[in-house]
Amino acid sequence: LRSEINVKTLNNKQPEKSRGDATVPPEYDWTNQTRVPGAVTPVKNQHHCGSCYAFGMVGGLEKTYAEIYNQSGPLSPQQLIDCRGEGGCDGGTVEDCFEYIKNNDYRLNLEKDYPSTLDGKQQEKCQNSSGARLSHNSTYTLNYERLPTGNEEYMKKIVYERGPIVVYFNCGLRTGNDTILREASNKFDHYASGIFDVPGCPTHRNLNHAPVIVGYGTENGTDYWKVKNSWGTDWGEDGYIRIKRNDNMCGIATSPFSLGLFSKHH
Repeated sequence: LRSEINVKTLNNKQPEKSRGDATVPPEYDWTNQTRVPGAVTPVKNQHHCGSCYAFGMVGGLEKTYAEIYNQSGPLSPQQLIDCRGEGGCDGGTVEDCFEYIKNNDYRLNLEKDYPSTLDGKQQEKCQNSSGARLSHNSTYTLNYERLPTGNEEYMKKIVYERGPIVVYFNCGLRTGNDTILREASNKFDHYASGIFDVPGCPTHRNLNHAPVIVGYGTENGTDYWKVKNSWGTDWGEDGYIRIKRNDNMCGIATSPFSLGLFSKHH
């Protein structure tokens, strides 16, 4: 029987208070910082399973794990795929995943204790519903906040202050006669480098992917989000994509979620 990890105190550290906008730097990257080592874990691969929601969810939670346990812990998307009771490889939502974790005593396994299947597929039954506790103490508990739609300045502030956020994103459609969706799909599928930009890409429909914003910056005058995908490291910029910022590009700012430890009075 694997020993259960006990929740350590957060070094009595309070969640960071909101800073004034003036202190939010013009660029930030959670993959390259020392505030919370291990806040972003290596890029994973969902393969041909429609499970981006599970990878997005763990990507949004791994900073919280690193903060509580003072170590990097790739969390298990497979547990969310197998154990939630519905969805599996047919899609899901951040809210569904959160409800599962909450009802599971705020526990989620590390990837090493609940590894992904070779092809990413759902297993017939839940293998292990224990795991590391992601809640904290009587004052702070794991929760999520759905951020306001279309406010990318606020998203930037939250990414800097709290950590990576999960977003829903329109990465196009490979079939059909909607030329903009076909273009978005083609550009996203074959993205290799640079800043992703599809003018006119719909912002409130076909939100069919759930990646994680891990940072932001500006290149040659164009603002961008740095986004962690779940298509392995051979895709994009070592598994990441930079998406044009401040334009709600393909719906990236339509329904963002911040996950983490919130005051119980939040």
